[in-house]
Amino acid sequence: MTTFPVLNFQDFISAEGEQLFTTSQQVAVAFGKLHAHVMRDIRALTAQLPENRQSNFGLVAYQDEKGESRAMYRMTRDGFTWLAMRFRGKKALAFQIAYTDAFNAMATFIKNQHDGLRYRCMAKELESKDSFRRGSIHGRGLALRKAEKPVLEAELAALQALVQPSLLN
Repeated sequence: MTTFPVLNFQDFISAEGEQLFTTSQQVAVAFGKLHAHVMRDIRALTAQLPENRQSNFGLVAYQDEKGESRAMYRMTRDGFTWLAMRFRGKKALAFQIAYTDAFNAMATFIKNQHDGLRYRCMAKELESKDSFRRGSIHGRGLALRKAEKPVLEAELAALQALVQPSLLN
């Protein structure tokens, strides 16, 4: 069985508010690549990207250990992901596996939420049918049904809206 190196994302991904970013230097260190090769890979990638996606990479300057000004890229989470998916090797594969595991975990979470909403919706439908049945049987139940009906219908409509979200948003 092959073991893969573990990438510690905290070593090379930073946050500013809600925005995650990293630099070409940090990526080079994390993946064991030469910074010049990472820069070359970013230039090749950005040349292929649509114009509205190129803002995920920003060319910035930094001072090297000699105090000289050098270029590096600062990239968003999306930019980093696109770049890392192009890499090959054990560390790149470790990232790709971690990325897919996270994607699959999120898909499972969303499915479980959806299934939970469907279950709650079915339970509310049964409650509404039972209320209708009781209201049909006797007069006192009818008064109770009149009170329950608008509440049950509103709750059911809200649950159905969650199960079938609008595509207009």
